[in-house]
Amino acid sequence: MTTENKSLFIPTLEKTSHYIPRTFSGGVTEDAMYDFAQTHNMNILIEGDAGTGKTTSALAYASKRHMNFFAVPCNSAIDFTQLIGGLFPDADSKLKWVDGAITKIVREGGLLLINELNNAPKNLSQYLMSLLDDRRSITLMSHDNEVITAHPDLLVVADQNPNYRGTQLLNEAWKDRFEVKLRFDYDNAIEKKIITSSSLLELANGMRSTSRREDHASDRGTIFETPVSPRILKTFEKLAKGLSFEFACDVFVNNFSDEERPAVKMLLEGTAYNIKEELGLDVDAITTEHAQA
Repeated sequence: MTTENKSLFIPTLEKTSHYIPRTFSGGVTEDAMYDFAQTHNMNILIEGDAGTGKTTSALAYASKRHMNFFAVPCNSAIDFTQLIGGLFPDADSKLKWVDGAITKIVREGGLLLINELNNAPKNLSQYLMSLLDDRRSITLMSHDNEVITAHPDLLVVADQNPNYRGTQLLNEAWKDRFEVKLRFDYDNAIEKKIITSSSLLELANGMRSTSRREDHASDRGTIFETPVSPRILKTFEKLAKGLSFEFACDVFVNNFSDEERPAVKMLLEGTAYNIKEELGLDVDAITTEHAQA
């Protein structure tokens, strides 16, 4: 690690130009919600399935407000020193404290995004507790117990997937630190703007309705644990039109577990004609490996 931390960046508008923002109850826009939370030192928790735009929402706001941005990857391979900081030799071989990405953004302000909060390592959760409550500070125990009060422009946002394999439930003390809690569901109004085939979207919605999520009915038909994200649907259409429908089917099916794939193949078989017609493909060649399986 060098003596200069370049982990923070300001997202460009081009990076998030594809994002379609949501409007919440009462006509509250995403920008208004983020502005209010930042002004009043309120932390935001966004829960939603894969591909519902949780991360891109935060990125888009940071780009519009020209804010520093850093996303904390919550996984077992996380390097705590890179996040918090440590002593490193400078050009004269003398040890010098270098802020990690979290420390730097707390000092300077910006949008700190905690990805997959319900998968956060325990040491990270404990470290951030004081940042997310009224203290709005962090303590660098490895740097003479320096206490850093958060910059007035710091906005903390976290996201998480609902009840996915490998995740854990948030305890109440941790959850209570996020005053603004949002749910990003798959939005048909948004998806219709980016997905050409209404039949493909209908297929996805049917699969989502039998997911293993506790808030979905799980007692009818095949239960799909794999989320059917807009990204998967967009990739299907791009491959079907750019390469071949058969190849797109293969890639689509390979997103799912071995147990789920037979049901996915049958669903594709049942709607193949309509999808191809809506994508402007040759409807006379609808026989695929999936249809024959």
